[in-house]
Amino acid sequence: MSLTAEYRTQLIARLRATTADLAWAARDLPGEQLLWTPNADEWSIHEHVAHLVDMEERVYLPLLRWAAIPDMLEPADYSRRVWRDERYDARVSMSDLLEQLNRLRDEEFDVFRELDDNAWLHLRDDGHWGPLNCQWIAEVIYRHALDHLQGVMGLRGDLHLAALDRSVAGGV
Repeated sequence: MSLTAEYRTQLIARLRATTADLAWAARDLPGEQLLWTPNADEWSIHEHVAHLVDMEERVYLPLLRWAAIPDMLEPADYSRRVWRDERYDARVSMSDLLEQLNRLRDEEFDVFRELDDNAWLHLRDDGHWGPLNCQWIAEVIYRHALDHLQGVMGLRGDLHLAALDRSVAGGV
């Protein structure tokens, strides 16, 4: 196995693990905790996961297909503000979001599986996203998932601290 193929295999395994970790971190929380934020400027756990799903669906999977498959259309630009103002729906269940994320990741893994080393590293520089290849896209997907996993875990910690504060204050 080439070093490129080994790296690709390890990166995909890490992406799989991060997806499972995100599902683990977001499961079994009541709705009010999924929607809780420490202040108005921060996102809830639900928003982190919903945004991740939206990015996978509207940017990362289409960008990966564009980079890997000839004649695919280049994905449109993405705006977090447009997502938040026009597409975000707090009523979508966490289980539905996680199911959708897993489905999208499976589609990405299907594309990754079809790539040889040359296709994995083939540079696409004819679009407005700048020069990129499938390896770069996979690394961005992974970093983005880690960023949101970190946000979710931070919020879980904040929720635990808030619960401790209430129990201490209630016991006084």
